[in-house]
Amino acid sequence: MNEIADNVRKELLALQNMTERELKDKWFALYGKKAPNYNVPFLRRRLAYRVQELAYGGVKSPTLKKIRDTKAQPRMRKDKRARVNLRVGTIICRIWRQQRYEVTVLPDGFEWNGTKYSTLSAVAKKICGVNRNGYEFFGIQRG
Repeated sequence: MNEIADNVRKELLALQNMTERELKDKWFALYGKKAPNYNVPFLRRRLAYRVQELAYGGVKSPTLKKIRDTKAQPRMRKDKRARVNLRVGTIICRIWRQQRYEVTVLPDGFEWNGTKYSTLSAVAKKICGVNRNGYEFFGIQRG
């Protein structure tokens, strides 16, 4: 191992045994400002990164530019779930614990027992009392 790598390794190992006060002092020494009020594991991770950054160099300019360019682009929401197209007015039935439940599909949600819900999962939760996937609960297949 070369001398730089050996020194980095020693500093990283030393971080594991430091108290919160010592970590905050180390933060001030490496960053030149007061440590943020975060938990000890966070301080250790950030200080470990900083030790390596100072020894080996930080992220290169082309990579930083690429990150900035990516962040500047508008995000496209990718809905990975298969769509379920239920027609408005469709009545979804389920018998659960010897009781029949009927839910009506609305243009912007679902109606059950005179109350409107935004998702079928909310209806299933109201019926069961626990979080459930509404489509699975009512036996509706996606795709």
